[in-house]
Amino acid sequence: MKESEFIRRLRQEVGHWHDEGLVDASLAERLLARYDGQDGPARSKIAVALSFLGALLIGIAMIVFVASNWAVIPGAAKLGGLLAAMVLSYWGGYRLRYVGESYPGTGNALLFLGVLLYGASIFLVAQATHINAEAPSLLVLWAVGVLPLGWLLESRAMLALGLLLLTLALGWEVAFWCEGSGGFCAVFLLWGVLLVALGRLVPRFAGLAEGLGVFVLLTVLTVLADFGYGAEWTYLAAGGQLRVALLGAVTLATTVVLLFRRGQEPLERGEGLGLLALTLLAGGLFFGGGLDEALLRTAFNIILLLVTVGVLWIGYERREPGWVQLALAFFALEVLSRYVELLWERLPMEVFFLSAGIVLLGGGVALERVRRTLLKKLAERE
Repeated sequence: MKESEFIRRLRQEVGHWHDEGLVDASLAERLLARYDGQDGPARSKIAVALSFLGALLIGIAMIVFVASNWAVIPGAAKLGGLLAAMVLSYWGGYRLRYVGESYPGTGNALLFLGVLLYGASIFLVAQATHINAEAPSLLVLWAVGVLPLGWLLESRAMLALGLLLLTLALGWEVAFWCEGSGGFCAVFLLWGVLLVALGRLVPRFAGLAEGLGVFVLLTVLTVLADFGYGAEWTYLAAGGQLRVALLGAVTLATTVVLLFRRGQEPLERGEGLGLLALTLLAGGLFFGGGLDEALLRTAFNIILLLVTVGVLWIGYERREPGWVQLALAFFALEVLSRYVELLWERLPMEVFFLSAGIVLLGGGVALERVRRTLLKKLAERE
């Protein structure tokens, strides 16, 4: 297990032990001090961020150079240059990260540069061989190369890139065989549930898949609450029904496995039931045509509120500040949307903007106080 992941889980467990009275505050501090930072000085987050930014800029520079000199550089030289740079990035990153472990942050950044160049090579080969460079399958091929490497090297940056690539590929693919917004939302409801369940079941994806999944779920529910939907099975192109059914079956099976996993706490069981309900909701979106739109929007607003509160509560109980801040951000966005919807046509324009400014200022202060209070309590519990 990666050291940072071990420390994060250790803090959670020690917090649970302290809450249950198994250890006192002094012993909890000594346990954390024994492992946290004993293997040398903590790595500078700024240095690591700069290393990854540098790797990203180098990758962009190489891609732009090849693209801007496309007609001048021979095809073999273009592909050979990218492959050579990719191999050098992998070699240098591995040496810095694993041989001597002298510069692990820079090594991880070079390894990440390697997977970026790998993706660029895929699109270059596709273009050189006259394969449609706009095909979502290229993103899937990129992700298939990134995820196993990220798994073996325990690189959270690579795993995050792979999950993001799959999400983009899914959205790209759905646009080809789904014409209605409801079908699009249903597919991404299933995808969001699958990501959250995957993060709970597979420790190496913990934090990454869950965070992306929660963001996808809240985004889809916000769209449904604000704009409604309109799609049925008939809106899916040929082959789309089979793909959706397969995604739904995998999501349902994964959610059931999560729900009936042994040794669950009540919070985990409630989370599993919530994911199962969202899975069923996604299926219901394909058969909801003809229902009253106002009633549906009201229902989606209620569901969004319940999910937001659930994310906030789970984030607080699990000591996950990212979930807390994400829930608060979507709650503020929903309040703003309802304010605009209710008062835009009922107030004079100058009164609307004046009152909106006052509401935003006051709401911003209140939201920041709530955020700081929750984060402070989370820090105290750790």
